[in-house]
Amino acid sequence: MRPIWAPGVRDTARFLLASVLSLTGCTRLGGGRALGYAFPGQTTYHALQVGGRSRTFLLHLPPAAAHDRVPLVLVFHGHHSNGAIARSTSGLDTIADRYGMAVAYPEGTGRLPGVGLAWNAVTCCGYAVTHAVDDVGFAIALVDTLVQRGWIARPQVFAAGFSAGGMLALRLACARAERLMAVANVAGAMPDTVCQPARPVSVLLIRGTDDDDLRFDHGKHAAQPNARSFSTSYDGAFAFWTEINGCRETPWTTEGAGVHARLARRCQAGTSVELLTIAEHPHAWPGGERSWLLGATPSARVHGSALMMAFFARHLDAPR
Repeated sequence: MRPIWAPGVRDTARFLLASVLSLTGCTRLGGGRALGYAFPGQTTYHALQVGGRSRTFLLHLPPAAAHDRVPLVLVFHGHHSNGAIARSTSGLDTIADRYGMAVAYPEGTGRLPGVGLAWNAVTCCGYAVTHAVDDVGFAIALVDTLVQRGWIARPQVFAAGFSAGGMLALRLACARAERLMAVANVAGAMPDTVCQPARPVSVLLIRGTDDDDLRFDHGKHAAQPNARSFSTSYDGAFAFWTEINGCRETPWTTEGAGVHARLARRCQAGTSVELLTIAEHPHAWPGGERSWLLGATPSARVHGSALMMAFFARHLDAPR
């Protein structure tokens, strides 16, 4: 992410362009609709009243949802982005269908609907922080709503995000671990705030060696007095989660095709912690699409969405 307190004209312009382009072919131009318009095999746009605000999200139900309750993956977009961009860059819908999982793309808040949206991850970002938006409450309310509709299997909920969205996914793991089976964070620094999970939760961290935005955020946290080590580097976050999850053996490493992995898989309650470092990968969703016409080109070494969904699938039967 670029500095969140004073986005430049160029940054604002590019996200405005990306937001407008992402709206084509999407139902959001007509506004959020009631959940009665959601059907298995489709992606639809909805609104939900939470904390006095109208909160919006895209929902993709797999064909399997026509027959039974299915697992749910929450995917949080990056700073100044929206759910449609998260969906298009990650390409998660198709892969989620193969696993029989639903995907919800919640949207942050901002001064304009669908444009320049932000999350409140405590140490990030912009509008959502200054207006004290309860994004953790929104995420939990969204899960509860989808469970009540009869689509989602309550224990089988996962959270993922890119950049600021990854920060929010980790904040959710810190604050509401009892509601999650695993989280995946792509290119987001862990928030420098209290993290006391109620139970062990599996964590996947993905970064690129050419990600200057992530380095900037880690450096910004490190410059603060008494900064928590888990917020200043992915290595610090990996060490924190292996300790929290009570991993019983020394993590091991493996490397190949430009991808370095640190793995800790024998942890309490069937949890694991994994850190992937992708060579020559910038601030983007690995193996996905560029977020806008002139955006950074993701590395094709790893298909981030396929890897993430496989990680989640391995934890579907973890003890609760």
